[in-house]
Amino acid sequence: MSEPGMSRLHWVLLLSSSLLCVVSVWNLDATTGLGAMGVARAQGIWLGVGLLSALVISSIEYHTLKRLAPGLYLGAVVSLGLVLVIGKTVNGSRRWLDFGAFTVQPSEPAKVALILALAAWLAQHPRPRGYTISDLVPIAIIMGIPMALIFKEPDLGHTLMIGFIGASMMSYERMRRKTVVGGLILGVISAPFVWLFVLKEYQKERILTLIDGNVDQLGAGWQSRQAEIAVGSGGVFGRGHGLGSQVAGGFLPENHTDFVFAKLCEEQGLLGGSLVLLLYLTLIMSILYTAYTARDRFGSLICLGVASFLFWHVLMNVGMVLNILPVTGVTLPFMSYGGSSVVTSCIGLGLVFNVHARRHVF
Repeated sequence: MSEPGMSRLHWVLLLSSSLLCVVSVWNLDATTGLGAMGVARAQGIWLGVGLLSALVISSIEYHTLKRLAPGLYLGAVVSLGLVLVIGKTVNGSRRWLDFGAFTVQPSEPAKVALILALAAWLAQHPRPRGYTISDLVPIAIIMGIPMALIFKEPDLGHTLMIGFIGASMMSYERMRRKTVVGGLILGVISAPFVWLFVLKEYQKERILTLIDGNVDQLGAGWQSRQAEIAVGSGGVFGRGHGLGSQVAGGFLPENHTDFVFAKLCEEQGLLGGSLVLLLYLTLIMSILYTAYTARDRFGSLICLGVASFLFWHVLMNVGMVLNILPVTGVTLPFMSYGGSSVVTSCIGLGLVFNVHARRHVF
């Protein structure tokens, strides 16, 4: 039977995620974008939608979601396909479905659909003696279809996110030695072909700019250079809330979405940025602990997927801001403005709360 009362709540997870949401709205105050409505107010509305979504997801017995996983995955694939046909084009990329009052970026909820689909497959097809190359074929298909559709938009950042989430979940599975060696050889052989025939020119430019920061500082390297200046100008304690010169001067692009961490560091300094990263660390570690205490393999895999989702998002976004990783357009969970990103992150936490609340149910 289940544990009664408030012990079903994951208090560490609840507190750390709530603090991130509060910091998000506060940090987005006095930023640019959305005109009279204001980014902070809009973010608060999306966080409210995310909270309701998390409550709904956490109330559904997660084994029901296991049965729904194929349908949810199919829906995600269909929505990604629709984007390529009728999606809204912004800055040369077709990534959004426009519903008039709001837009949806299907690559965001596709990550949750992938986590559920992959967790369901791995739970139903265990390989205690280790995975062979042939065993990985259906997993490669599950991951490869959404990756191909997202890359076609084009969106390299979210394509990599899908790959990293899937690879992180698979890293806890046992692999046969031949499988590991074969995978490494395939990766080395395919890398030159990916560079020559798969990556687009602007994607290559961003990687080359990362290798040599002095290349094209007014073009491909502009965003990362301005973000680096913003972080450095904040010092230890920051310039103060709303007093960042990079934001006020219009030098820091996308300071409410992709580069929101640079805005935070300029205004709140090293101390403020470090505290936010500590909140993320607490959040991710508490999710991993939930994976450890889950009552079954499916629940553990769900939590592992959500933890990897948050980890890779934070790593790629902060690395991009600090100019140690290429600019990919990956958002910072809860902190970056955007309905699709915020609601998807909240749904992920709802899944973890779901697993935690039912850890003693048999």
